[in-house]
Amino acid sequence: MILQRTNLLQIDGQPLPVPTETADIQYTDVESDDSGADEMGIYHREVLRSGVLSCTLTYGYLDNEDCAYLLGLLQGKTTFAFTCPVASTTADVTQTTTRICYCANRGAALQRLKSGVWRDMTLQIQEC
Repeated sequence: MILQRTNLLQIDGQPLPVPTETADIQYTDVESDDSGADEMGIYHREVLRSGVLSCTLTYGYLDNEDCAYLLGLLQGKTTFAFTCPVASTTADVTQTTTRICYCANRGAALQRLKSGVWRDMTLQIQEC
């Protein structure tokens, strides 16, 4: 294990390694198919859900142990409790939110076969 783990990012209560690149956290709206512009060009929104969490975690490098740990947290799970930081008025990031999510995509490239070094791993996590 070469990466420090943080309680600000968790899957089912297990801390994740701190991403070496980014933790891109976004909240988006899900709109109905009825949303769109009318004949006058005025856009009408029918929001089905607001503030749906999506998060992409990027690791520039992982050793074999960290990679196995991350993938093991997802193995056999269609959904899981995902915890991530939220912005607040404090100087340090300490507040989190936990949502039921799934991993839409994951993968990494094996950089060094003998030493088990993985690079460019991404986890794309989406709220259910």
